[in-house]
Amino acid sequence: MKYLKIQNKGELDIRLIALMGGTTKSKDEFKIGQWGSGLKYTLAYLIKNNIDFKIFVGDTPIDIATEKEVIRGEDFEIICIDGKRTSVTTHMGGEAWNAWTVIREIWCNALDEGEAFKETTEILEGRQGYTTFYIQVTQDIKDVILNWSQYFIHEHEPLCETSTHRVYPGGDKLRLYKQGVLIYEGKGKKSLFSYDIRNAEINELREFKGSTEKELYLALKDANDKTVRYFLENVTDDHYEGCVDFQGWSFMGKFAETWKNTIGNAKLIHKDAVTKIQARGLEIDLVSTVVVPEQVYKALTSQFEGVGALRMADKNNEFYEIYDAELDLTIKQALAILESCNYFIHPELSFIFGAFGDKRTLARINMDEKVIYVSEHMKNKSLFTFVGMIIEENEHFNTGLADETREFQQHWIDLFTKTLLSKHEIKL
Repeated sequence: MKYLKIQNKGELDIRLIALMGGTTKSKDEFKIGQWGSGLKYTLAYLIKNNIDFKIFVGDTPIDIATEKEVIRGEDFEIICIDGKRTSVTTHMGGEAWNAWTVIREIWCNALDEGEAFKETTEILEGRQGYTTFYIQVTQDIKDVILNWSQYFIHEHEPLCETSTHRVYPGGDKLRLYKQGVLIYEGKGKKSLFSYDIRNAEINELREFKGSTEKELYLALKDANDKTVRYFLENVTDDHYEGCVDFQGWSFMGKFAETWKNTIGNAKLIHKDAVTKIQARGLEIDLVSTVVVPEQVYKALTSQFEGVGALRMADKNNEFYEIYDAELDLTIKQALAILESCNYFIHPELSFIFGAFGDKRTLARINMDEKVIYVSEHMKNKSLFTFVGMIIEENEHFNTGLADETREFQQHWIDLFTKTLLSKHEIKL
């Protein structure tokens, strides 16, 4: 018969098997076993499912058996260790325990104790100074062994790491680990990376109970150039990472400068903006532009100035810059006309051409940037409309008044009245 052998340094005190809550790890957040219940659940599962197993403490095999007892008409199998009854029955653990959780418990204990070792063998023997478990290789146990690297990530090299997190290549699901042991498996979305969280919060079933978004942010904000580059080139809305509210977690610490350095001279743009711009028949320079999910775009552009391909014409209206020679010529013609009429544009103002997120917008001034954004749709308008647009945006800048306000309406009335009276040399 074949057995999975798991061995670690140190001889187990068998009192910890019999004592509920018996553990010496409860105060160490970096240990995986902290409740003193896992070994009890493990024994209950193995006995209940008729899986043969052996435990050696040093060279000495531990005798584990059961005694039946009827309590209020119900049969109980009470686990006995070296002939002594414990308070543990085979009812413990329930449906939550299976082949994977049993192996996880024993392997985690081995990792916590040190010099963890595993192999498949037919030889059953102990070793002085060590604790050794042998578990019969049933089909369920065999499946865990075959998928070992999915459950345990110790044998893989991380792409990057900090004092609390390690980042590994991902796959079909988001997987979180604590000290290399699987504690969370997501559903529905792919994941660029898998993450090891050294001090992750887990419950008694060794399941993650923290915030996945928070841990992904903390793991990635200080990532190295290789990891950042892979992230930017591959992340989509179909990945867990593409849906994280990175900006919302920025209070936990800013993105490292590595992110800005890796972006370099490229510009970021989000998918929704690309769709809207291309729907208008406009081309985007995808050679020097990196398309990322909107959440990623917002987080990086809010921290690093100049990395976005989009500007904000106002608080709610994005603007994609496109140089247009035809628009530039028309602007120059309109400015010349205004100058000949002795109407001068504020000298600090400049013009930028492109596409607004809201296609109904034809022009908008950004007071802080001292820029007038002009839509590519203005190419279809008359020179008269151009002149009027420039005057309107210039007056916004001169007055500081916004569209659709009574104050701005009154400003136009006053301006028209003064011009009319001046033309006829009437003084009031």
